[in-house]
Amino acid sequence: MNERYTRQIQIPQIGNEGQKKLGRSSVLVVGAGGLGCPIITYLASAGVGRIGIADSDTVALSNLNRQFLHNTNDIGRPKTDSAKEKISGLNNEIKILTFAEHLNETNASNIINGYDIVLGAVDSFETRFIINKTCVKLSIPYIDGGINGFCGSIFFSNPPLTPCLNCIYPQTPAKKEVPDTTSALGTTAGVTGTIEANIALIYLLGLPNPAFNKLLLYDGFRMIIDHIEIKQNESCLVCN
Repeated sequence: MNERYTRQIQIPQIGNEGQKKLGRSSVLVVGAGGLGCPIITYLASAGVGRIGIADSDTVALSNLNRQFLHNTNDIGRPKTDSAKEKISGLNNEIKILTFAEHLNETNASNIINGYDIVLGAVDSFETRFIINKTCVKLSIPYIDGGINGFCGSIFFSNPPLTPCLNCIYPQTPAKKEVPDTTSALGTTAGVTGTIEANIALIYLLGLPNPAFNKLLLYDGFRMIIDHIEIKQNESCLVCN
């Protein structure tokens, strides 16, 4: 038994076989910011064998209220470099790949292909739609997360078993033009990203998925998590 994972191997739903599954698994995290930091940290801590990190941004002072893989000395550095450095120190038994480039229609397939699941931690509608469309095309499950103030949302997509992101948030030109003005509380990002990571671990372990055909809405001000039942849109232009 690997001492690093002793406490989670003791969980009946994981055990030694589950830990081996995680070690053979691969996850791509798009975004190394407020949501990406807890996602990457907890997947690495759990022993997911290969983690890809895609982010074109550099660290800014305004990031540091919530992006705990970066610190003052990292300001101006690529977030992928900063995140990989911290995660390598946390768990040197896993493989970390970085993509310090903006994910777009041209490179999305090359970046996303080959992973067991993709987790979105971005604040751009356009990028989220590109990730969703590419994951549907490649038949790779996608977990989308978003935050605003005290509130967060989490959505698991794996068509044709579930709706895709476009089913519940149909893409429109207006959504592409929304500027990044989202308010961000550190604890909201932490909780929302942690839930995304938890759903990914449940999926990788092959356990019953509590987010299946549901939209999860977290309200940190009222301390409530709502589960909204959702269905595939038969007129969806992406997954149908």
